[in-house]
Amino acid sequence: MKSNWQQLLLAFVLAVFCWYLVTGREKVDSWVPMKVEMTGMPDGLFIKGGMLGSVEVLVRGPRGMVRKIEESQLVYPLNLSGITPGKNMVGLDPVNIPISKVFDVVEIRPSRIELDVERRVSRDIPIKPVLGSPVPEGYVLAGTRVRPETARVTGAEKAVSAIEDIRTNPLTFGPASGAVVEERVGLAIPEGLEASPLSAMVTLHFAPRLGEATVRVPVRAFPPERVEIGQKTVTLRIKGPVQLLNDKGFEDLVEARVDVKPGTEVGRRDMPYQVKMPQGCELLEARPDKVSVTVK
Repeated sequence: MKSNWQQLLLAFVLAVFCWYLVTGREKVDSWVPMKVEMTGMPDGLFIKGGMLGSVEVLVRGPRGMVRKIEESQLVYPLNLSGITPGKNMVGLDPVNIPISKVFDVVEIRPSRIELDVERRVSRDIPIKPVLGSPVPEGYVLAGTRVRPETARVTGAEKAVSAIEDIRTNPLTFGPASGAVVEERVGLAIPEGLEASPLSAMVTLHFAPRLGEATVRVPVRAFPPERVEIGQKTVTLRIKGPVQLLNDKGFEDLVEARVDVKPGTEVGRRDMPYQVKMPQGCELLEARPDKVSVTVK
């Protein structure tokens, strides 16, 4: 009974061993994903398109071992040391696949890839501010200052060469922000490009919008007890801030006067007059330029 048990066990072990020899050495084919990693990329070049993150490789080997390789992560080192700007056709050589010699690489899909390569350049490009709010009523934009004035933009040569300026994000301000608006705003970087810095300080200077107005004002004489004016009013053409010129009380702020100095001889004569106006205004024309004055 004991002898029969040992013979049965030996037969079982031999059967398992024979089964392993038959099935373990049976070769099968399997498609396995393989990651692509770039190596040897030349400095100053940029891959614009065509790069693949992974490919598929058809592996042939023992059934039992193929299952293990399916679970592992194969990596294909793609040597790009020989690429140049333009279209580059790069073949995938099975010899470069780091895999055990018990496996045969039957096929790589795709067997080659086409890379669109451009030169990577950097250039200093002017920063242009963008207004996100209208200029306050009655004012004009008198000056703009940007610090820094340029940004260093890096990217594909064609894309960088096509840029004339780097614009800021819209700068917003209220209608009563004052004569100066200063704010740090970000830069609107085109997709695919890099820039340094990423923001700029923008200063806007506003000045009153100027216009012209014609007013008729009375002429006053000093001292009034000694002087009589023959020309009661004069017509003045004045340049100044529009908001001030449009004010209903602007004429009351303008004065025409004749000052008679002590010792002036009695009699009638034509004399020039002085015009006083609010600050920021300029006299363009006065009609007449002199008035008739009688000194008593």
